[in-house]
Amino acid sequence: MTAVLSGTGVVVGATAANQADAIDQVGRLLVDEGFVTSEYVAAMHERESMVSTYLGNGIALPHGTGETHDAILGTGMAVIQYPDGVPWGDEPARLVIGIAAKTGDHIGVLSRLASILEDAELCERLGSATDAAFIYAALTAEPSSDGTSPAGPAPAGLSRTSAIINPHGLHARPAAQTVARLQPLDADVTILADSRRADARSITAVLGLGASSGDSVTVVARGPDAERALEAVMDIVLSETDR
Repeated sequence: MTAVLSGTGVVVGATAANQADAIDQVGRLLVDEGFVTSEYVAAMHERESMVSTYLGNGIALPHGTGETHDAILGTGMAVIQYPDGVPWGDEPARLVIGIAAKTGDHIGVLSRLASILEDAELCERLGSATDAAFIYAALTAEPSSDGTSPAGPAPAGLSRTSAIINPHGLHARPAAQTVARLQPLDADVTILADSRRADARSITAVLGLGASSGDSVTVVARGPDAERALEAVMDIVLSETDR
């Protein structure tokens, strides 16, 4: 990920008055790094008003809407750390990662970041680190796997197949919601998309599918809570808005 993040694109020890201020700050850093024009920052605020980009473990990933292609000069990231946290919905964000991506590139970027998000201990260290170089090294390390595997035959169990209606696909927030809703349920859930399959309990795997709105997915659930788990995932897949 070194091509999309430079050492100067990481700031530690910052403060922000509120969420909007934090988005302005990371947006300006994206502009300064040469990834976007100033118009993109307004689109980041617009996206946040549509769906929260907070993913858990103190990390938020603000980015622009899909209609801002002309404002994106290149795929890249900017990172600002807020040790005291910035209120982001019900939880504080300590690491705010602004993302700008040319068409299709965001899938790979989000998939790589997801492996970090799943490591709660690492997220804690990133939120309290005093050395920008440590954060840069952690975010540019190559993951060993995105958590997906070739689809193969669908596993046995309760299953449903549908096109994704959710306008955000299974990226970012919907992926985090999927993992959160399955957490209290006793069921194994697999999502198949195109030629890949993913464990629905792994945000890395779900993001690694790269499933967008309109793509067809099959959800398979097995276990005592299989029916509830299947409905929980399909509720996200078929949602017309963020919930």
